[in-house]
Amino acid sequence: MDLEIKIDGFKGWGDFLPIIDAIDPGGKYIERAVGSTNLRMSQWVVTRSLRGLSALLKIRQSIIRRRLKRFRIHGDISGAKVWYGLDGVPFTDLKPRKGAKGVITGDGAYYEEGAFTTTSRRTGRLRVLKRKGKNRYPVDDVNVDIDQRALAFIGRHVLQTNEFENRYIERLEQELKWRTRTT
Repeated sequence: MDLEIKIDGFKGWGDFLPIIDAIDPGGKYIERAVGSTNLRMSQWVVTRSLRGLSALLKIRQSIIRRRLKRFRIHGDISGAKVWYGLDGVPFTDLKPRKGAKGVITGDGAYYEEGAFTTTSRRTGRLRVLKRKGKNRYPVDDVNVDIDQRALAFIGRHVLQTNEFENRYIERLEQELKWRTRTT
């Protein structure tokens, strides 16, 4: 499962456009300021998501960072897109250890009953597997599902916040002041 967020303004953007046209009729400075603000806010979303998801899911930031990508969208006004990879996190990334009747992560946050650890003959890397039934085979790699909790967090604590809008407006003001200053 994946999620994409486009950053190209904020809720009151339509009300803001006439003010922009009054300040800069050609729009050259405004377009560049808005594009720069969109890119910076996409980095803010990534950073905020990374810190929050790491704390919520009790998973190291390095593991989550691999699942967050930021892209630039070209056009009249530059935009940005943040991509979230929300597929299950492999148990092997969470420092697994054998438990009484299964496998537990290094910090004890996740436990999978009936799972076992083994070393891959081909790569020599640790794997956490679980049998599908009572037979020896087939076996599957064990993952920790993060999608539902991550979606709820992103919606509540990253996107639908006043802090995002306030930072966006503050950042846009700073960009406009910098671009329209006289030397």
